[in-house]
Amino acid sequence: MSEQEDIPPVVQFDVNKTIKNFLKDLKKKNIKYSNDIACETIKLLEKIITNSEWETAKDLMQIIKNISKKLTEPHYVHTVVGNMIKRTLKIIRDEYSIAICGKNEEYDLQESLQKMVIAQQQELDYTEKVDSLKKSISANLRELMEECERSPEAIALQAEEHIHSDEIIMTFGYSRTVEKFLKAAAKKRNCEVIVVEGGPRLRAHDLAKNLAEAGILTTLIQSAAIFPVMSRVNKVIVGTYCIMGNGGLKAVCGVHVLALAAEHHSVPFIVLAPLFKLTPQYVSSSDQEGFNYMLPPEDLLPYEDHELLKAVEVINPAFDYVPPENITLIIFNNGANAPSYVYRPLSELYSTDDNEL
Repeated sequence: MSEQEDIPPVVQFDVNKTIKNFLKDLKKKNIKYSNDIACETIKLLEKIITNSEWETAKDLMQIIKNISKKLTEPHYVHTVVGNMIKRTLKIIRDEYSIAICGKNEEYDLQESLQKMVIAQQQELDYTEKVDSLKKSISANLRELMEECERSPEAIALQAEEHIHSDEIIMTFGYSRTVEKFLKAAAKKRNCEVIVVEGGPRLRAHDLAKNLAEAGILTTLIQSAAIFPVMSRVNKVIVGTYCIMGNGGLKAVCGVHVLALAAEHHSVPFIVLAPLFKLTPQYVSSSDQEGFNYMLPPEDLLPYEDHELLKAVEVINPAFDYVPPENITLIIFNNGANAPSYVYRPLSELYSTDDNEL
């Protein structure tokens, strides 16, 4: 009896410690890349699902929603973390609906979809106990992790379809997905790349160096040269922080200027983004604080110019919002879509009941 009483505090302590270590790694940037953040978030959620005490899907969803506030509130937390929490909640809902509807592998897709629609119409309360729920959720989370791990390579496989010989490609800052995409294209196509510097923290020099070492003719330019050089460019290809629910981008500061220049010169503006970066969140002009945050002014003005800093206010936003009308195409790991079509994958990946954690 005393053994049973000791179990819940130990499990709870482990969960809290794991969350604390995860947030510490994010803050110190020990986990750098977005697909690594997605995988680590899934591992964390799987540990919580495995070690927490719950009996029904409703109990489990409540546990995840409770810890989601700790995981998503700090400003340094990537949007991907919230996306993975919402994807996990959708998996729980789907697996519960499938179990209640009695679906198995022999049923065809149309029948199973009909059953799930009927279940939704019946307003499932998720309180019925399902013995196989934990096992099926874990299997789905492992599949999701594999998808996140393979997403940069899956996007790179589509490079040959979108880049043609002797094209001049412009990109902005450093993106590992863009780097793999351009290197994959260069294996079959002869192309030139122009990298826009953007700022010291954006690591454009790293991208230019890596592309040049791969045998790609690469030129590094400053942001001020975007507009005059754009007339020579065939395509603009960039990465992004996340894709909003309306098809717009939350990208590093400077990408909006690049998109406007591309639109003026009628140059296709292409975005590379794994599906885990697609978020059901929207942005409005009145919610800039929730959308953005300010970086230290030292990126723009060195501390040696402290006399100048006393006389000016330095605004250094981390992100730009790029409206969907400035975007030509978004290439996901499962194919390319127009920004106006993102509502379809959104409806498949997330439940509207989980848009607000």
